[in-house]
Amino acid sequence: MRSKASTTQHLFRQRSPLALAAVCGVTGLVLLVATAWHWADNPQPLFVAWVVLSLAFVWVLFVRPAVLIDEDGVTIRNVVRDVHIPWAKVTDVECRWSLKVLVGDRAFTAWAISPQGRPKVAAGGLLGITPRRLNTDANAGAYPSTASPKVTASTVARMIEQAQEDYSEALARGTVTSPADAQVRVTWVPTTVAIVLMPAIAVLVLSLT
Repeated sequence: MRSKASTTQHLFRQRSPLALAAVCGVTGLVLLVATAWHWADNPQPLFVAWVVLSLAFVWVLFVRPAVLIDEDGVTIRNVVRDVHIPWAKVTDVECRWSLKVLVGDRAFTAWAISPQGRPKVAAGGLLGITPRRLNTDANAGAYPSTASPKVTASTVARMIEQAQEDYSEALARGTVTSPADAQVRVTWVPTTVAIVLMPAIAVLVLSLT
C-alpha cells in the first residue's frame, strides 16, 4: 500500500488463551524454581526438559497466534507461519466456524480468533487512512470502540472488510498507491520450530540415557 513500512498496526488476540498461557507459565516457573532449589539433592534434568517443552507448546499454541491489521493489509500469525495478505488481494472474509481471509479460492484461517473472544486492541483507530470511519460508533455497524470491546470472529471479519473498503476509497482518491508487487506472502517461522524442537530433542536424549 505504501513504499515505507506501516507505522499503524493493531494486534488482535483473544484474552482467554493468554490467561491460560499465563497460568501455565506461572505453574511452569514454580516447578522450575522448586526443581532448582532441590537440584543438589535430587537433580531432575528430564523433568526440567519436559517442563520447558510444555511451556514452549503453550507459547506456540496460545501466545504466538494473532491477527494484525495495518495500512498494508492483514497478517495472520499462526503456529509456525505468517501469512501477509495485501488489501488488494483480499476477496472475502468468512467467520462461520473460524476467521478466514479469502484470496480467490484460497482460504487462510486465523488460529487467534474464534467465534467468541475479546481481542486486545491498541488505542486509536485501526488504520491511519480514514479515522472518521474508524471512530464510528459500533452500534451503527462500523468498527467497535477501541476500548477493548467484546468481539467475535464476525466482528473482526467486519473490521477487515471495513479496512479494505477504506483502502479502496483511499486508492480511488489517490491518497495511497497500490504496490506493483502486491502478493500474498506465506512465511514459515523457523524460530518457532526451534523453540519446540530444542526441548523436544532434550527430552528424547535424556529419556534414552
